[in-house]
Amino acid sequence: MKVKGIESARFSFRFSFYTIVLVIGLALTPAAPRTSAESGDRKQKDPNEKHYREAKKNIREGKYDKAVIVYTDILNKDERAIHAHLGMALAYAKKLNFQGCYDHAIKAIEIEPNNARAHALAGLALLRSGYVPSAVERLVQSVTINPKEALAFGAAAEIDYYEGRARDAHAKAIHAYNLDPEEPDYLVTLARASSRLERFGDAADAYEMFLRIAPQTDRERRERIQGLINFYRELAGIEVHQVGGANSTNVPFELGTDRRPYVKLKINGRDATFVIDTGSGFTVISKDAAKRFGVSEIARGGKSQGVGGDGKFQIIYGLIKSLQLGEARLRSVPCFIRPFHGTKERPGESRSDGFIGLSVLAHFLTELDYKDSVMRLNRQIGQQPVPLPASVDETVIPFRTTQNGLISVETELDGNHRINAILDSGASSTVISTAAVERLKMRDQIIKGQTARVIGAAGVSDNVELLFIRNCRVAGISQNNLRALVLDFGAINETSGFEQSGILGGDFLRHYRVTIDFSRAQVTLKPHTSPK
Repeated sequence: MKVKGIESARFSFRFSFYTIVLVIGLALTPAAPRTSAESGDRKQKDPNEKHYREAKKNIREGKYDKAVIVYTDILNKDERAIHAHLGMALAYAKKLNFQGCYDHAIKAIEIEPNNARAHALAGLALLRSGYVPSAVERLVQSVTINPKEALAFGAAAEIDYYEGRARDAHAKAIHAYNLDPEEPDYLVTLARASSRLERFGDAADAYEMFLRIAPQTDRERRERIQGLINFYRELAGIEVHQVGGANSTNVPFELGTDRRPYVKLKINGRDATFVIDTGSGFTVISKDAAKRFGVSEIARGGKSQGVGGDGKFQIIYGLIKSLQLGEARLRSVPCFIRPFHGTKERPGESRSDGFIGLSVLAHFLTELDYKDSVMRLNRQIGQQPVPLPASVDETVIPFRTTQNGLISVETELDGNHRINAILDSGASSTVISTAAVERLKMRDQIIKGQTARVIGAAGVSDNVELLFIRNCRVAGISQNNLRALVLDFGAINETSGFEQSGILGGDFLRHYRVTIDFSRAQVTLKPHTSPK
C-alpha cells in the first residue's frame, strides 16, 4: 500500500462537536485490551530489549539524534520492528520533523492496524503540521482502541486549547499526565490552559513540574519557561484585565502609510499612541515608553525572536496599572517591554509607543472598520458579547488560536495550496514562510529583481524576497495579485503549536470591516472596496 504523506491529508477546517464529545466520552469507558506492541508490555523476550531501553533513555534525556541512530540500526535488521517505528516516530516528533513522525507511524499501522500508539503519533504529526480535522480522526481511532493512550489525550488537549476550550484542555492535559507522568509536554499544555483561565499559580506549578522532568538540553527554552514562572508568580492573586467603563465605545484610528491602524489611548493616565495589533497575543510597550509612563518590570527570563531581523531580545514582563481606550477602561494589564527598532526611520504618523494585543481585545467583540477608520469595542457585563447583525455580503470565518494566542485562519493560495495564516493587523504586508514556499514549490513565483526591507521585533532584515500570489482566498473572500514577503517563520512556529505558514497583513485587511468574536472563535469580513 502506498503511504500518503502529510501534504495529501484532507484539510477541511473544522470538525464536528460530536467528535470532541466522542474523544471526551471514551475516557470514561473501560480500558480495551492492549495489543502486543503497544508499550513496554512485551510478553516474549525481545532480542532488541537492551537497545530499546537505550533509545528510550536517550529520548528522556533529550538526545533525539542518538535515539534515531539506535532505532535505525534496529530497522536495518528488521524493517517490521514495530517498536522501532513507534520510537522513531516519537523521536522525530521531538525533533519537530513531523513528516518523519507521520511516515513511521503509518508504517507501524501497516504492520499492526489496531495499534493505539501508532494512531496517536500519526494524529500528533498531523496536528502539529496544521491538519487538525485529519488529526482528530486518528486520535479518535487511538482512544477507541485504547482509552488509556496518553498521547492521544495530550494531543486532544492541544486541540481544545487551540479552539478556545481552555477548561476541556486543562482536564485532558491532567488526564494525559496522570496516564504518563514521564512525558513533560502534557505539562506545557496544562500550564497554557491554566494561564488562559487566569489561574496563574497553577500555570507556574505546571511549568515547574515541567522543568523537573524535561531534558536539560534546551537551555534557551528552559530560561524562557523560568521567566514565565517568575511572571505568573507575580500575577498570582491579581485580577488582571479588569474591564470597566462603557459597555460599548468607538475609538477612531489613523491608518498609517504602513497600512497599520494607530490609535490614541491613555496609559496610566497619560496620552499614548499604540498600534492595534491582532498579530500579538500580548500587549507590548516600548522600553522608552515604559519608562515615560511608569510601567516597571515585574519579571524577566529568556530571549525571544520575532519575524523580521536576525537578532534576539530579552523577554521582560511588566504590568500596566490602567489603560483607557475611548470610554472603555482596563486595570492591571500584563505586557511585554522591549526595544523598538527602526523608529527614527518611520514618518511621524507611523511611530508608536506600543501594540494593543489580543489579551486586551479578547475581552470585547472587536470591530476594525477600515473604511470609517474606527475600532468599535462591545461588551456586556456577565454575559457573552452580543454579535452585530450579519448581512448578506459578510463572510464568517472560524479561527483557531495558536499556543501563544494568535488568530489562525485557513487560507488558500492560487487555488490549490492551503496553509494556516495569522490574522495580523499589526503587519503591513502579507507574508509567506520560506518553508511553505519550498514545500509548495512556489519558487518560480519569486519576483526577480525586487526585494524589501523589513523592520521586525528582532531587528531589521534587508533584501527580503517578494512572492507573487495570483489569488489569495479566505473562505468566500478573495484577493488577486498580492505581493507577499518571504520570511523565516521559525520564531513563530517554535511557539505556535501547529504550523503557521502565512500572515494576512494590512494590505489584505484594509479592504474590509473586520469583526472578531472571541467567544465564538470566528472572524467576520465585510468588504468595502474591490480588492485587486
